Amino acid sequence: MRRSDLASGNPADGPAAAGAGPRPRVLRAFAAAFAGFAALVAWTLMTGPAAGAAEGAACLLPRTAVHHSEGVDGWDGDYARPDGDVRALMVFLSFPGSPPQLTPAQVAADHYPATSRFWAGASYGQFRLHLHAETRWLRMPRPASDYLISRNWDAADRYAYLRDAIATADPSVDFAGYDVVYLVADPDAPGVDSDATKVVNLAAPIAVDGNPVRHMVTVFEHHPPDRNVLAHETGHIFDLPDLYYQPPPGSDADWDTHVGDWDLMGSQFGLAPDPFAWHKWRLGWLRPDQVGCVTGVGTTYHDLSPDETPGGSKLLVVRTGEDTALAMEARTRTGNDRVACTEGVLLYDVRSDRQSGEGPIDVVDGHPGHAACPATSVYPPLADAPLGVGESYTTPDGSTQVTVLGHQSDGTWSVRVTEAPAGALGRTSGAGTAG
Repeated sequence: MRRSDLASGNPADGPAAAGAGPRPRVLRAFAAAFAGFAALVAWTLMTGPAAGAAEGAACLLPRTAVHHSEGVDGWDGDYARPDGDVRALMVFLSFPGSPPQLTPAQVAADHYPATSRFWAGASYGQFRLHLHAETRWLRMPRPASDYLISRNWDAADRYAYLRDAIATADPSVDFAGYDVVYLVADPDAPGVDSDATKVVNLAAPIAVDGNPVRHMVTVFEHHPPDRNVLAHETGHIFDLPDLYYQPPPGSDADWDTHVGDWDLMGSQFGLAPDPFAWHKWRLGWLRPDQVGCVTGVGTTYHDLSPDETPGGSKLLVVRTGEDTALAMEARTRTGNDRVACTEGVLLYDVRSDRQSGEGPIDVVDGHPGHAACPATSVYPPLADAPLGVGESYTTPDGSTQVTVLGHQSDGTWSVRVTEAPAGALGRTSGAGTAG
């Protein structure tokens, strides 16, 4: 299922929680907390102001005011940083009249340790997500169908769900010390819609057990769930955008035309879900010496270490406009990308002025007119997008040509980048024989 990061939620059911009601202090606290909570335009997601690009950092695209901007010249402090040890809490919610068929442990196992392993690998061990899962179902006050759960959830119904979920959990769950909260609904309860699994990033935190709670995921997944779904939603907690395209209602257009299988923020079903090196740069997992910036007219030579493995140069960038850049990285069948369709040097265009879901990244099709892995790829035309040895790509304006020169025994890929005045290299684009 394709996701966006507005809000969703869902409950679960359990005899142990039957009849449990909020403590008097909880009712008083929630009356105050949620009054302020609603006044914040409860489900407004945050986009912080951009900082100016550092002098000389020619390839640092500026953060813009759009939601989840791909700018890398600053960090929106309203979002948590995926650095070091991050603690997550998983709470299980049930509904009246629908006893759960699964145990909380079974549902937790649908998502963990897979989600932790994914992000540990993607971050080269720099981001460690630790989960504490509650051990019993807590019963919501109303049936799931009462909340009208759906992908494009009405804000008032969504608010009512989250309000009830927090109020239901607080009497018996200690929220203190957790950076992320997953509210997991009984997957078998009538009225639960798996397409409503989404992130809630609050414009201002609410206090529960003295802990400021700002980042939550309302989980409504089937059992077993969509592949990498919780890893995808967790990415939104750290300010990553949706990279898929959401067609208008009634349209049969493809969702995955922007990035295909590449990066799980496009499709959690993708064959190569490891985050783009651009995202690893944004999240602080790449050192400055692992990112190259091509400036000025001329020819330069570079080695790229695979995105999936630690160490080496990971990202090469050519600034193409005020808010745009051409990025290059190497992708191989290892780690999170062990079932990738193809290997090679992947190119993509980045725009920091396009918001989540509106195409902030577009993978360059290195083999236009061809497709690959039709049985398993989410979008076969881009499954073979990377350039192989001896292949080249020239930007439409003719200003940049990228040629893959070799693939070394240590896994690195060698590339040549030629920068010329616009039009000097011709206006051909796509893969071809290297000159």
